[in-house]
Amino acid sequence: MTIVVDANVAVAVLNPADPFHSVALSACVKAREVEILNVTLAEALIHPTRVGKFFAAHRELERLGFRVQELTDDVARRACELRAEYGSRNFPMVDAVVVALGVRRGLTVVTCDAKWPTMTEISIDLLTP
Repeated sequence: MTIVVDANVAVAVLNPADPFHSVALSACVKAREVEILNVTLAEALIHPTRVGKFFAAHRELERLGFRVQELTDDVARRACELRAEYGSRNFPMVDAVVVALGVRRGLTVVTCDAKWPTMTEISIDLLTP
């Protein structure tokens, strides 16, 4: 099974002190393959980069089966449509591109963000600590 994750799932996986760490790690291990957009990965690696642990964090995500996907024009266009339909402060473009990847690939999107709108065209797995 393959899933798409947003940045907060990747952040939680990398941080044992994060309240979502256990459920995020479990979801990613259970999935075996995890897709993450390059822009989402960049967002998730800000803190590890700040503290000099970029390479260790990146290797850990690779070890867990994270596969980096490029933000294509097709996914960007779908994200634009999703943002136009559902957009608000609770669903910014950075989240819309994650959902758009899931829509385009027919995959479940996993998030810790309870503020996302309800969407009928995609399966979203909301993690709870």
